[in-house]
Amino acid sequence: MSGAVSGHLGPAATGRVIGAGSVREGTRPVALRWERVLVICALVAAALAVWLTLRADFLAHPGWLAVQKADFILGPIGVGLYWYHRRPHNRLGLLLIAYGLVSIPYVLESSSSPWLFTTGTMAEAALIPLSITLVLAFPSGRLEGLPERVIITGALLGYALPYFVWLLASPELIPRLSLSGCSGLCPDNPFAIWPTPSWYSWSVQYLRAALICVDVAAVIVVLSRFVNATPPRRRALAIGAPIALLYLIAQIIYQTNQVIDSGYAQPGVQNLAGWYQWTIAGARALPWYGFLFALIAAELYAGRVLRTLVRDASRRPSLGDLEGMLRRPLGDPGLRVGFRDPTTRGWVDADGGILAPSAAQRLTAFERDPSLQVAIVHDVQLSEDPELLETAAEVALLALEHAELEAAQKESLRELADSRARLTEASDRERRRLERDLHDGAQHRLTAVQAKLQSAIEKIDDERLAVELEGVSRDATAAVEELRTLSHGIYPTVLRSAGPAMALRSLAMTATIPIVVVDEGLGRSSSSVEAAIYFCCAEAIQNATKHAGEGATVTVTLGRDNDGTHFTIADDGVGMREPIAGSSGDGLVGMRDRIGAVGGELEIHSAAGRGTTVRGWIPASTLPAGAGGK
Repeated sequence: MSGAVSGHLGPAATGRVIGAGSVREGTRPVALRWERVLVICALVAAALAVWLTLRADFLAHPGWLAVQKADFILGPIGVGLYWYHRRPHNRLGLLLIAYGLVSIPYVLESSSSPWLFTTGTMAEAALIPLSITLVLAFPSGRLEGLPERVIITGALLGYALPYFVWLLASPELIPRLSLSGCSGLCPDNPFAIWPTPSWYSWSVQYLRAALICVDVAAVIVVLSRFVNATPPRRRALAIGAPIALLYLIAQIIYQTNQVIDSGYAQPGVQNLAGWYQWTIAGARALPWYGFLFALIAAELYAGRVLRTLVRDASRRPSLGDLEGMLRRPLGDPGLRVGFRDPTTRGWVDADGGILAPSAAQRLTAFERDPSLQVAIVHDVQLSEDPELLETAAEVALLALEHAELEAAQKESLRELADSRARLTEASDRERRRLERDLHDGAQHRLTAVQAKLQSAIEKIDDERLAVELEGVSRDATAAVEELRTLSHGIYPTVLRSAGPAMALRSLAMTATIPIVVVDEGLGRSSSSVEAAIYFCCAEAIQNATKHAGEGATVTVTLGRDNDGTHFTIADDGVGMREPIAGSSGDGLVGMRDRIGAVGGELEIHSAAGRGTTVRGWIPASTLPAGAGGK
């Protein structure tokens, strides 16, 4: 995987997956060189095997044996290289490559030279134990316990050891693989230094009986491993193990029939034919192709898991829900996800608890960059399924990044809301100050001027001057009324003293169209909330006055419930031909800003001939402190 998660898992109890560039970039060209050399050698050896075997007229099945020998080289090496590329820390790929390299000397068994033929036949002594090792080492590439080591030791003592005895005591070394027999006498054994012992035929039976016991024990180990496996381990074994078991069972059947076939007791004679012989010949290649199918299936499954997790991640799960989302597709009920604690630099879960693996788990850390890190505590088997583990890490990193972005967005929105609230509050304070200054300053001065003018009119005898002073007094009275109206519009005194409902009723008394104010229990709130409600309603009333048309009426409804406060301004006027919600007029922008500043929302609906409705609400969870009372 590239981008968010790259690199590979190590075998240590605590791994760390970091960028591939920083880990493998320097070693990659060297790796490519030895891999190319290996591929060239395998191709040359396979071609030599086909050419040499087809020319060997002393072999019983030269054509099919040529195909088998080429496959013994190309199959394991090809599959092993693929495993190594996909899982470089898994030893199974190297074991497969080793099997293919050991098969190269096996090619010499097709030579008519006694020295080369005997050398090639001795290579058979390693192929069977190696095959059983591959089966028992799948899928990790390691022998996990004492039973596996005992079985491999038994294979070496029961199968490989007789070859070395025959090398020194048999006049001819007879191939034991099903297609490797000679049509007549095989080339002489130039390494024989002892006469053929009387127990030679019994040593052949010993080899077969030992191989049957070893195969049966291997079958039992593989089956018990599957039965007792955790879900991730059972999934890893699901394809490769059954195919490998077919090889073991075919070998058991073949060797059992060889033991009970009385004709086979004579050296150099291959009496058993039919499907047993060809079944085991084909079954010998099953392990490495089964492992190939298992790896391909694991990669396909990882792709399906990625699609599932990406779909689930689109629902924006919380960090606490992330573990449950990952456990099901990965088949690991004990999986946990952790994050770096900035204080202790340790790993903690979503609730702040310390993240530590149990004896049957491992902790693997992933990072996209030093500021974005996650750790996954998982079943040990998932270390052998890096595709799945890296898929989970990809989703976990995306979820963590999303959570950080969401937190940053919420913080920005909170700061924006706080800034809008401060600006609105400052504006309202300035309105109240202007209202007080006008009331206590200019309005009082004009009232005093009016009183002085009235006193002067009463004292003068000049009728013409008195008339002029009466006119000045009337102008002063008009100015006082205009100032009173202006100061009430800036911040009505009744809003501060009696709340939005009374303030809106006072406004309705001076409106030019009928306005009905319905108070459904709004009550009192903080000054900022009351100012937002009042001025939004006032702006909506003013718009209705201008645009609703002749004969229109306006109904203002105010209320409060458990969810918060709400208000509606609805008119039955002509409405708007264009959706008013998309308008960017200063009045509507101001209304939205006022409600948004106290955490509320506003929506406007209008249609031609159906009037206009403005709805606003301020959720209880976002009401500023003190919203419960003035």
